[in-house]
Amino acid sequence: MVSPSMYSRSFPHPRVTFLSHHIPKTAGSSLRVAFEQSLGNRVVYGVYDNTGASEMSAGEAVWLPAKAAILHGHFKPHINHEQMFPFAKRAVWVRDPLERLWSLVGHLMSIGTRHPQYHLLKSALPNTNFKSQTSIVHDLVTEDAVKVFTRAYSNFFRNVPISDFAFVGSKHRYEKGLNKLSALLDLELEIKQVNRRNNMGHSIPTSIRRLEPYLQEEYELVGDYL
Repeated sequence: MVSPSMYSRSFPHPRVTFLSHHIPKTAGSSLRVAFEQSLGNRVVYGVYDNTGASEMSAGEAVWLPAKAAILHGHFKPHINHEQMFPFAKRAVWVRDPLERLWSLVGHLMSIGTRHPQYHLLKSALPNTNFKSQTSIVHDLVTEDAVKVFTRAYSNFFRNVPISDFAFVGSKHRYEKGLNKLSALLDLELEIKQVNRRNNMGHSIPTSIRRLEPYLQEEYELVGDYL
């Protein structure tokens, strides 16, 4: 058990004022840097695989450092968060579904076998040419082989709808979104994008762009926010 003095697995957590959800390849890494530069590392707590992301996604109690006011990381929204963090606003960034998928696959290709999701792709697409980013994305979309990739938004907003978020930023309008977020939080957040590999829409081949109908549900979910 965690010592009560380490604050705390019990909730509510009244000090937490902001839940910053990071869907992979949607500018989340840049946002965390902006938070840390504005508020300091102790105020911003990263919620990832080894720091409570699974528990947070399931709406379960998590340990938090005493000074944590902003939680940022790869955790899903849950209805329990309203009770756990009664004063916290929700925020998330979104990106064109095909562009996000294209960027994610490129990222996994650059890391290769060191990343567990690369192995997931390999096992799900045994007949795909893994030297070709176009081939991987094409087969991933048309075969709908790994829904955690192709249905990312449907999965993420399953328990809490996107309309319940206080802020939804667009990767494609990052500067405008960051200014709006700064006003919402009454902070000075600097524009400093990181992990910018393959983040431009024009880098996507026309053959991949034509696959949009396969992801119609994804586009319907986030289209108004892009």
